[in-house]
Amino acid sequence: MTILRHFVFIAALLIGLGGCTLVGGNKPDNSPAKQREALEVPPDLTRPAGDNLTAAPASEAATYSGYTAKVPAANAKPASPGGVPAPTGNAVRLERDGAQRWLVVQDDPARAWVKTRDYFLRNNIALTVDDAKTGVLESDWINRPVKFTGILGNVLSALHSSGLRDKFRVRVERGRVDGTAEIYVSHQSLAEVVTSSDPTSATTITWQPRPADPEMEAEMLGKLLTHFGLDQEQAKGQVAAASAERAQRAKDAVLLPQDDLDAAWRRVGQALDRAGVLTEDRDRSAGIFYVRYVGTSQAGKSKGLFSWLTSDSSAADAKKQAPSDRFQIRLKTENAGTQVTVLDVKGEPELSTTGQQLLDVLQQQLR
Repeated sequence: MTILRHFVFIAALLIGLGGCTLVGGNKPDNSPAKQREALEVPPDLTRPAGDNLTAAPASEAATYSGYTAKVPAANAKPASPGGVPAPTGNAVRLERDGAQRWLVVQDDPARAWVKTRDYFLRNNIALTVDDAKTGVLESDWINRPVKFTGILGNVLSALHSSGLRDKFRVRVERGRVDGTAEIYVSHQSLAEVVTSSDPTSATTITWQPRPADPEMEAEMLGKLLTHFGLDQEQAKGQVAAASAERAQRAKDAVLLPQDDLDAAWRRVGQALDRAGVLTEDRDRSAGIFYVRYVGTSQAGKSKGLFSWLTSDSSAADAKKQAPSDRFQIRLKTENAGTQVTVLDVKGEPELSTTGQQLLDVLQQQLR
């Protein structure tokens, strides 16, 4: 019995040890394949939608042209300031009506004004008028150099003075065609005059006005042509000399042979710039320039010794009178051309001496 008990005990022990091995004695499988299997989404759950950030593009979209075709907005050029589309090129040409010449730029007038202003700044030309609102630029007086040729030309030019000074006024306006700007250049000049009352006294140097030079205007237009992108040969070809038809003086008006109001408007505007007459405003649709002009008779007026005796009455009368230095210059198309008249601030005919002087100035500049 004792031997039988030991045999049963040993058998039971062997069976128990073997059962442990059969049930859970195996080592866990930690292989990479087993780990990937454990990370798989259970079959009862939906696989989450992945983003396309790391997705490889298709073969037909792997080029830059294919990408830009699919994403045009990312490559679109931004709009220019003011909502005006930027120009595609530097298209510029010179137009002419007789001796009057001006530039036509395929661009917005505001940008054309900035581009024109950039020419003066790049060439270190000081500006006395720099007004973007009216589109006017005016240079300071520039000493005209003496032009010498040869190797020592620059040295000799610096040592000699021509005795001449030039000033340029540039006016930028909206063109007659949408999307264009017109640039007008006028010239003023001074000449150095040396005077002496007698051989023993010291000499006096003064600068006196001289007539405007259309060739200087043409030269400046040529420089602006190249500044706007035209090569020098093309600019020289466009700048050509021509003689303008003469204006005729009537009793109270100046008659222009142009029956086109736009052509006459350009000529009168440039004539005012040449004469140095200040244009305060203009109404192109009505054909009126609003100007300020002081005649020679008014410029020499001064208060007399006993003017204080009538100061009160004269001041009261002055309030009733219209300003004597402001005028309207009206253009009106006639059968034979365009009539240019000088009116007062109320639009009535100006028959004063100053009004006649202003007409004389216009006729001289319109020749």
